[in-house]
Amino acid sequence: MYSLDFRTVEKALAGCRWGHTLFTYDSIGSTMDRARELAQKGAGEGTLVAASVQTEGRGRLNRIWVSPPGSLYLSFLLYPSPEKLPHLTILGGLAVAQAIEGLLPIRADLKWPNDVLVKGKKVAGILVESGVARARNYAVIGIGINVNVELASFPEIADVATSLSDEIREPVDTLKLLQAVVTELEDLYSAFDERAILTSWTNRLITLGRQVKATSGKAIIEGTAIGVSDEGALIIRRNDGTEYSVLAGDVTLR
Repeated sequence: MYSLDFRTVEKALAGCRWGHTLFTYDSIGSTMDRARELAQKGAGEGTLVAASVQTEGRGRLNRIWVSPPGSLYLSFLLYPSPEKLPHLTILGGLAVAQAIEGLLPIRADLKWPNDVLVKGKKVAGILVESGVARARNYAVIGIGINVNVELASFPEIADVATSLSDEIREPVDTLKLLQAVVTELEDLYSAFDERAILTSWTNRLITLGRQVKATSGKAIIEGTAIGVSDEGALIIRRNDGTEYSVLAGDVTLR
């Protein structure tokens, strides 16, 4: 298991605006939960919690997140303005995709709403949670990336997931990837341009133009994914020609 030594991570992030308040763990229950605790204690924007292993990781809708050794788990504590808050999942996915492509000879795609894919398999996921601490609205962007994971050792997810090291057939420098993700995310967040971000994100979505089955609450919507709204909702045209916008839910590609 790769050890996230605090001093080494601190040095790697020396040129970044975020991560100056830093917590690193070889193993932790959940980086998301730790970041939320830090929000309650008044930690500043850009506080970063990083871990190599999560024992109680979770994905969207409180599902269990398989957290194999060799992965990288990051949670960023932010205090976003109202116009930024709805776009944090988009920011996270786009930042990870751009970081991967900037560091490795890999094409990174996105699947609505929060998955980063390589060759159709999931390599990273994004989770955003928000709340109020000390009378101030906060949000946590959680990112999980399969970096140096041998997926053959995890047959329960091998059919749907991949890792960066599996794709390039050699180990990936975790610190360089961490630095790239932090830099991409803080740049997108700080120079927030809603239209440019949405366009870049949409251009990477492999969901568009595909037959999909979306589950949103108790509703099941089937049809063709034809676009996304300004808020990032997936627009589906059903077989009867009517259109349905899914703002939150699960989508399966048909």
